[in-house]
Amino acid sequence: MAFHPKDPRVIYAYGFRALRISTDGGITWRPLVESPPWGRRGVRAIRIDPENPKLMFVGTDEGVYRSTDGGRTWRRCEGIEGSVVGFFIDPSSPPERRICFAATDRAVYRSDDGGLSWEEKSKGLPWRGIRSFAGGANPSTGRVILYVTIPSRNVNGRFAGGVYRSFDRGESWESAMGEGINTELGRKDRYGQGDIAQYYFVACGLYKPEIVYVTNTGTGYWPPYHFTVYRSDDAGRTWRYCLNGDPRFREHNVENGWLVWDLNWGWGGPALGFAVCPTDPDVAVYTNAGEVYITADGGRSWRCAYSERLPGQGKPGKGQRWRSIGLEVTTCWNYYVDPHDERVHYICYTDIGFARSEDGGRSWRYSAAGSPWRNTFYELAFDPEVPGLIWAAVSNQHDIGHWTNIEGPREGGGVVVSEDFGRTWRPSNKGLPDAPVTSIVIDPKSPKGRRRLWAAVFGYGVYRSDDNGRTWVKKSKGLGYPGNAHVYVLRLHPDGTLFCSITGKRDGRRFDVPGGLWRSRDGGETWEPVTDGLRLYWVMDFAVHPRDSRIIYLCASDAPGRGGGGIYKTVDGGRTWRKLNVRFPLEYLSYVHTFAPILHPENPDLIFLTTSTHGIFVSEDGGESWREWKAIPFMSVHRITFHPSDPRTMFITTFGGGVWKVRVLGR
Repeated sequence: MAFHPKDPRVIYAYGFRALRISTDGGITWRPLVESPPWGRRGVRAIRIDPENPKLMFVGTDEGVYRSTDGGRTWRRCEGIEGSVVGFFIDPSSPPERRICFAATDRAVYRSDDGGLSWEEKSKGLPWRGIRSFAGGANPSTGRVILYVTIPSRNVNGRFAGGVYRSFDRGESWESAMGEGINTELGRKDRYGQGDIAQYYFVACGLYKPEIVYVTNTGTGYWPPYHFTVYRSDDAGRTWRYCLNGDPRFREHNVENGWLVWDLNWGWGGPALGFAVCPTDPDVAVYTNAGEVYITADGGRSWRCAYSERLPGQGKPGKGQRWRSIGLEVTTCWNYYVDPHDERVHYICYTDIGFARSEDGGRSWRYSAAGSPWRNTFYELAFDPEVPGLIWAAVSNQHDIGHWTNIEGPREGGGVVVSEDFGRTWRPSNKGLPDAPVTSIVIDPKSPKGRRRLWAAVFGYGVYRSDDNGRTWVKKSKGLGYPGNAHVYVLRLHPDGTLFCSITGKRDGRRFDVPGGLWRSRDGGETWEPVTDGLRLYWVMDFAVHPRDSRIIYLCASDAPGRGGGGIYKTVDGGRTWRKLNVRFPLEYLSYVHTFAPILHPENPDLIFLTTSTHGIFVSEDGGESWREWKAIPFMSVHRITFHPSDPRTMFITTFGGGVWKVRVLGR
């Protein structure tokens, strides 16, 4: 993302192949260019001349493109090779002959004519694999300083690589691994990320380039070997580490968020992003796999910028109440309102497991204690008569159903049970394999205390318990095609029919065995296919009409070489199917991954279609016609939950954007 240097309302955003512009501070967006000359290459960086915003550069997976009219037209910059990691436009150079720099993973390049021609300037770098690039120009001294990071290596028993700098506009490079930065060899403890510290994001002040920061991996957990942020005020001659996140560190200087108190400081890992304010190098932002921290005093202290602890709880600690501040990057599978106490809400998460609220969703507590598998809670089942009794489908393998996790299974999982409204959990999985459980349903008509439950065990099949989840027996006769046991979602219809979807099974890019939808009319003893005629290879979620189990909506994703992405409907129990006509805006993505059809509880002809690629669509006539519904500014959506007392209030779970609360269509 980049901001216009003259108008803060103008923002440029990039990702994949798209380059978009907002002229209203990020409220609305449009493509900056409809048919970019870089085609299918991914956009990696953008830089705008701070004095002449018409001069812009875009860096891609393979090369650089230049615009001199504010992004309306673009031309490739010849002579630059590699995947771009960063730019610097020297603000002290003459506007008519701008000195510009572009760094790729292969080399550093300089242009002395505003980007018309380029020359490599990498002399002095011992090797390539450039990871990050930064530059600045001090107007009072006229000094221009450039920085890169390259992989660290053990060369004849000595540290080499890391941070390099240039004082002569790239003509020569020298090591900037000065006093105070970790150059020791050897892992110091089992928590170190390697035997040698690796340095990644480098950033400096645009007008004070002597002030420079760099992020790293650690060779140990404890300072001075920890992963941290280093700061130098003298261009890398001396360094000090300035991010000390564990509250046990003697120099702890971070206002930690909930992840540290309920999990640990190392959960989010080293930096995945770092940026410095170009006009004030004392202001910097640090991100990792789950956290955001901001410093406004040059790294002396850092404040949490991803969650807020509620007041009146004393000192920070485990099990406290937190609320979102709007920045959500979590993946959520399901949202629940407790059927016995509507003040209690639950979220099933990837990576962070499970959260519960006791005030209707205004604040949350991490609540996976007792579960042997805490990475992902996929689904809950509530006892209809016993308040607080909940079963959960859990796993240490996350994101099952999506591209990255339809191989395997690779991690363990099972069923856990809570008797205190999700405060604590214990295993309830005798007879189950140690494998991911992605779905669990309960028969509300079964006897209290001897509830019948079914669990979908990914890679193994469907298992049933007839004793409140204490013991389980496999019930998969006739379920699935040989070679694909990726059971995914279970649904029990009010008429007693049990349905199970089987998602994709990927081998590299190949999908050799179809998935589909199966049905059991005898409690899982036997199964019959419902989608034999479709031969879909990557099935996701489905919905069954609450009053007629012959009416089914089924979602599928495009599989390479197989297609099939879209939503399908049958009105005769699967004897015939038709693909519903949804006009997906393929300018977003050329392939379609639909995820779930959601039927409104008061009107099953009002259907919400969630997708992992194109947002949400809505039909008000049972799927005959559809329109895009831009309820939230996020395109990868999982499921929708309606509040039981107010079905116009809906909670939307996403694949990477947290949970959103919105009002449904007016009626």
